[in-house]
Amino acid sequence: MPELTRRQAVKRALMIGTAGAIAGFGAFSGGHLYGSREPARPWEDLGGRPLRLLAGRDDTANGQRRLLVEQWNARYPGHPAEMVELPGIADLQFSAIHATLQSGSADVDAVELDVPWIAEFAKAGHLEALKDADTEGFLRHPLATGRVDGELYALPFHTNVGMLYYREGADSDYATGTLSATEAASIGDWNGLRETIGWMLEANPDFDGGIAMQLAPYEGFTVNVWEYLLASGVAVDEADGMIDFGERSDAAGVLEELSRDLHEEVREGAQVILQEALQHDEADALAAFQTGRVPFLRHWPQVIRTLQECELDFAVGVVPMPGGVLGGGSLAVSAHSTRRNAARALIEFLTGPTSEQLLFERGSFAATRHEPYFDAIAQNANAVPPSGDACEAAAGPRVEADELYDALTGQGPGRRPAVERYTQFSRAFRDALHPELANDAAPDLRGLDRRLKDAIEGK
Repeated sequence: MPELTRRQAVKRALMIGTAGAIAGFGAFSGGHLYGSREPARPWEDLGGRPLRLLAGRDDTANGQRRLLVEQWNARYPGHPAEMVELPGIADLQFSAIHATLQSGSADVDAVELDVPWIAEFAKAGHLEALKDADTEGFLRHPLATGRVDGELYALPFHTNVGMLYYREGADSDYATGTLSATEAASIGDWNGLRETIGWMLEANPDFDGGIAMQLAPYEGFTVNVWEYLLASGVAVDEADGMIDFGERSDAAGVLEELSRDLHEEVREGAQVILQEALQHDEADALAAFQTGRVPFLRHWPQVIRTLQECELDFAVGVVPMPGGVLGGGSLAVSAHSTRRNAARALIEFLTGPTSEQLLFERGSFAATRHEPYFDAIAQNANAVPPSGDACEAAAGPRVEADELYDALTGQGPGRRPAVERYTQFSRAFRDALHPELANDAAPDLRGLDRRLKDAIEGK
């Protein structure tokens, strides 16, 4: 399915209709409707042992991912499944999945993988190729992360992309840190964002910094810095998404700009990037924005529900983050499972149209299929303004559906490098850069390129 522009999406959404229209699309991929068609491949007898899905921590609202597994169990009691949740830290998740797959254990039938991990596990022979999978309806970029050397190994379960949150008003007012939706949408790169932040910090002495980000030494650091590089125009290799970090490269110059944004004051006591971002994860960055310390926040799509709550004394808008990098989790079948057909049916169920609609509406995660966005856009276009409490909108359709759809389709989100040892690469990236950015406004980047290449080569 070709990607659609926002205008095309709105037109299609209005043709589909308003709330509930998606229910008519209830067909799951993989050759079976929700409870009405026989499996395309015979399912193995489970021998009294449930299918086991090894997955990250369920951070969906209301535990929606676990509820989807329970729906499977209710529909297919003869082939029950269990979701084993791993710690919320990406490195610990990777280590647990790597140990399980490396051992060749048949105790795990399916795994949830952060999108940069797929290539490594597929090339090591740990994932079952999903031949003849029905991929109709998936967003192109999340689906592409599951392909390795032209073969599909994983289906996108939920997706993610960096988003820029701001204080929204009918008109822009730098003294209050407020932007109109039109001006916010015009911010297309880091130069534009930096300029706007500068005006706000000069006009408002109460802000401690311009933007809250996630720059603590964990995977969030890699993602946020990578977005900064992409939004600053650094070129990437089309084949694997890699960047040249040689001492005289464009990337080296941009990393020096990043250090200045962290250390040089726009006015006394305030930098472009909140300096404490170097110790902040997602929760810390969100708190900095909520408490009014900064006028901008870089975060993931799912926080929009939290930011729509009534405790804030300002309205919140959202647009695609310049350079926004694709994230999310995909589901794959272990090549070591003895129940691969049943496991494949499970992941097709969990990534099917109805599951994606529920994850989007109730779980607050970004869907990997087109239709949930069209449905939300249609609901917003036909919505009756809430009477009484203005915060009722927080429980309604996803008001940011069109901006999120643009971020995921549009010109296409950025991506982390598709290298075989991504986890080692990311660790080397942050181990080399974080101390330099934290301690010095003029970082020493000598040897960075060599360290990263050694990590990719497993040295």
